[in-house]
Amino acid sequence: MKLATVRAGAHIEGVHWIAEYAEDVHEIRVFREGQEVDVHNAPSTLFGDEENAGSKNTADHRAMEAAVLAYLKRFVTEHDAEE
Repeated sequence: MKLATVRAGAHIEGVHWIAEYAEDVHEIRVFREGQEVDVHNAPSTLFGDEENAGSKNTADHRAMEAAVLAYLKRFVTEHDAEE
């Protein structure tokens, strides 16, 4: 079975952000304008019970993208608050 890498991106206040989830290491890498700015262990609750529910389909992939995008938006909000 091929392990997934899921990418989600957004322009937030004129800045291009990307989050990349690597299933094999359960990490999320965050990029700002193409430069890696942080690496996090993905929260165990990121995908809920769906991750262990069986074979994945297109809807599961979209749900994973949505979860990674939500994580990215939260990261950017917290990151910008620190600056």
